[in-house]
Amino acid sequence: MAIKMFLFDRNRDTLKSNLSKVGYDLVDLVNTYGLPGFILPPGQTNNPWVPVDRDGNVSHGLSGSDIGFGIPLLLPDADKARNLLKDFRDKAIAAGEPEAARVLGVELEPSTMDLAPNGQHWCAGHGMGVAFGSRKAARGLIRADVLKARGLTGEGTKVFVVDRGFSKNYVQSLGGTYGGGLGILQGGNVTVPGIGTEAYVPLQMRHGSMLLRSLVDLAPDAEFFDLPLLPARITDVEYFALRALFAFFAMDWFFLSSDENWVILNAWGIVDRFAERVRGEYTNNPDHWLNVMIAGLGRRHDIVFAAGNNGQFCADPRASGYDRGPGQSIFGANGLKDVTSVAAVRCDGAWIGASSQGPGPANFDPDGGLVEKPDLSAPSWFVENRNAGLRSSGTSGASAIVAGAIAALRSGWGNTVVSPVQMRSALRAGTRRISGSGWDNRTGAGLLNLDAAISELPS
Repeated sequence: MAIKMFLFDRNRDTLKSNLSKVGYDLVDLVNTYGLPGFILPPGQTNNPWVPVDRDGNVSHGLSGSDIGFGIPLLLPDADKARNLLKDFRDKAIAAGEPEAARVLGVELEPSTMDLAPNGQHWCAGHGMGVAFGSRKAARGLIRADVLKARGLTGEGTKVFVVDRGFSKNYVQSLGGTYGGGLGILQGGNVTVPGIGTEAYVPLQMRHGSMLLRSLVDLAPDAEFFDLPLLPARITDVEYFALRALFAFFAMDWFFLSSDENWVILNAWGIVDRFAERVRGEYTNNPDHWLNVMIAGLGRRHDIVFAAGNNGQFCADPRASGYDRGPGQSIFGANGLKDVTSVAAVRCDGAWIGASSQGPGPANFDPDGGLVEKPDLSAPSWFVENRNAGLRSSGTSGASAIVAGAIAALRSGWGNTVVSPVQMRSALRAGTRRISGSGWDNRTGAGLLNLDAAISELPS
């Protein structure tokens, strides 16, 4: 079976420079492994993402030389792919430039975090009954009322939602503010953000709409930006890793500023590692370009990931038997030390058997220590107070709670005062323990408790 790979670096010149360090030439690699009919693009970047403002205006004139240059490759089989990766790494180490090997990567097929099936919230032995909790109960569980009491409404905070896309009209109907986002240029046309269509799915029932309800509820004065990275079916994206790398580079270049408060919510991940083709090249490799990029952003801004729905009980049905349970269900960027990974509990605090369990990827701690992911847990599997047909579910629902909470807190403690790692530490230190003292592989440090988290932040 042919293996999808890619070449990527900040721009064309840096890619050619790093290839020369490992004894390879860009044109030769494209001629040997490029897609049929592929023509090497000119210029320093071929990033297809463009910034779009809140009114849908595309900023075609904006550009940058360091927003990514990437080439898709197709290797004939897994053995050839492994050998090429090994040759790159061996030569990079011999040249004293180990990071040069990063320019060659293996593609991946992540999964959208769908609305979890009804049955997942009451797995046998893990909670009783079949009734969902309410948003009121979810807010009470995390002591959310303290935010409004302290004037922490998300003012001055900007939130990027990395998902399938959301509707700007829905944001506004909730009382939130739409800020724009990133659109992708394909065939001369731009697919603009802020649309969020999903075939045959009503607007209120869409995945992005679910995330927005919690974000706007907790941080009503924040500004929300759309990055429609994942389509309804991930198989619609031929080269996802390349698409994602370009997207995060464009986000960083066009939007993110070190003196602004940005929260980046990601409700996607790997469900089945067999889709990785070369096992571990993304899920357990901190040097995969996508992991490097997200980790770098996470040191400057608050990045939140859903832990995943591959817990040992009632796991996502797409997960293989090898990708469920403790230490086998949090993969790739969802387990990076520089992001906040969120597990799910019910509104009564009971752990959900479908929520992915840590620890995170073994190679993600350079000192060989335990990778404590998830970081903490938050409520999910609840419905809106006045509409039992609208539910929030899965670790996606829980991650939106945490992202909204961080966005609200940032209106009191800016990015220049409290770093992302300090914010994560405060959230973890302030949690209410669910499973004894210390970190737990099901619920992390414990349940989000905003009242206590605020006391952990500088006065």
